[in-house]
Amino acid sequence: MSDAADDEQLPELDLRLTAENLDEFYEHAPCGYCSCLPDGTLIKVNQTLLGWLGYSRPELVAHMALQDLFTIGGRLHYETHCVPLLLLQGQVREISYLLRRKDKTTLPVLMSCTLLRDADNQPLVVRATLFDITERHKYEAELLRAKLKAEEQREQLALANKQLQRKNEQLTRINADLDSFVYTASHDLRQPIDNMAGLFTELKRSATFHDPAAGRMVVMFEEALQQILDTIGGLTAVVQQQRELEQVPNEAVALQPITEEIIQSLQPGTASATFTLDFGAVPTLQMARPSLHSMLFNLLSNSLKYADHGRPAHIQVSTALVDNVPVLSVEDNGRGINLERHGPELFQLFRRFHPDVAGSGMGLYLVNRLVHQAGGRVEVESRVGRGTTFRIYLPKAH
Repeated sequence: MSDAADDEQLPELDLRLTAENLDEFYEHAPCGYCSCLPDGTLIKVNQTLLGWLGYSRPELVAHMALQDLFTIGGRLHYETHCVPLLLLQGQVREISYLLRRKDKTTLPVLMSCTLLRDADNQPLVVRATLFDITERHKYEAELLRAKLKAEEQREQLALANKQLQRKNEQLTRINADLDSFVYTASHDLRQPIDNMAGLFTELKRSATFHDPAAGRMVVMFEEALQQILDTIGGLTAVVQQQRELEQVPNEAVALQPITEEIIQSLQPGTASATFTLDFGAVPTLQMARPSLHSMLFNLLSNSLKYADHGRPAHIQVSTALVDNVPVLSVEDNGRGINLERHGPELFQLFRRFHPDVAGSGMGLYLVNRLVHQAGGRVEVESRVGRGTTFRIYLPKAH
C-alpha cells in the first residue's frame, strides 16, 4: 500500500462507547448467562435469561439448580453426560436442551459451559451461555416435515411407477395376444373365404339366372366377397409387417435420399405433383429404416391420393427442431380432413374419410403405430379444401 494509505486516520471514536457499563452488557446481552455451583445451584442469572424463563431473580438464585430448568430428558443428559465432560475436559460446547419456563412452556436453547477451578484444582463454579434457537428449531422441523413429505411422495411415485410398469407389461401382453389373435383369425378365415370365392366363380360360370335382379345381386355379392378378402389380407399384412419391423434395429437414416427414393417409387402418380424437401434442421432420424420408409411412403402416397383435382398437388417434406426434439412434417394442399368430425377416428384401422377414393384404411393406422413404436407421437392439422399437415416427433439421431 502507498504511504498516503498508511497515514489515513481511522474515524474518531465516540468516547461514550468506551465507557460502556459491563454489568449492563451482562444483564441485557443477546444471549442468556448464568453461573452455578458444581452441584448446579444457580448463583447468578442475567436479565435476558430471566426474561426468557419468566422467573424473578430471587426465585432462581440459591433456590433452583441449572438442571431443574431442563425437561426430564435434558436433566438426565446433563447429569450423565454434560457434568462428567465438564469435570474431565473443563468445557462442553453447543449442547441442545429444552428449558422449562415458569408457565410450563418450553424454550429450545444451545448451551455451552466452562468449569472454573480454585487454587487447589477443585471445581469452583460453572459458567453457562445459552442461545435461543427457537427459529432454528422451526427451520429444522420444517426441513424434517419436507423430508418426510418427500419420502412419502417418493414412495407414492415408486408405487405409481410399479403400477404403471405392470400396466405397460399387461398392455404389451394384450397387444401381443391381439396381434396373434388377428393373425391367426385372418389366416384361418382365408381358406374358407377362398373356397367360397372359388365356389362363387364356378356358380357364375355354370348357373343361369332368370330373375332380372339376379345380375345386380351377383355383382353386390362379388363386391362384398372381395371386401372380405381385402380386409383379411390387410389384417394379415399389418400384423406381419409389425412383427418384421420389431426385429429391425434402429439406425441413423438420412432423410433426403430415402424421401427421394419413395417419391421415385410413386411415379407415375407424381407426374403432376411438385415436392419441396428441406431437411437442413435435422438431416437424419434414429429409427428402423423399414419403419421410416413405410411411414413416409404412406404419408406421401396419401397426399397424392387425396390431392385436390382443382389445383396441382404440392407436397412439402421438412424437419425442424422444437425444444430440442426433431419434428418431421409432411404438408400438402389436398382435399383435407374434417378433424372435428373424424379426428377421434383418424388413426383407427380401416377408417376411410373419402369413399370415392380407393384405399384399405390401413395407412394412417400403420403410421401412428410405427411412430409410437419408435417412441414418438403424431400431431395433425387439416382444413377441408386447404390441405393437411402431419407433424411427427421422433427421437434424434446420436
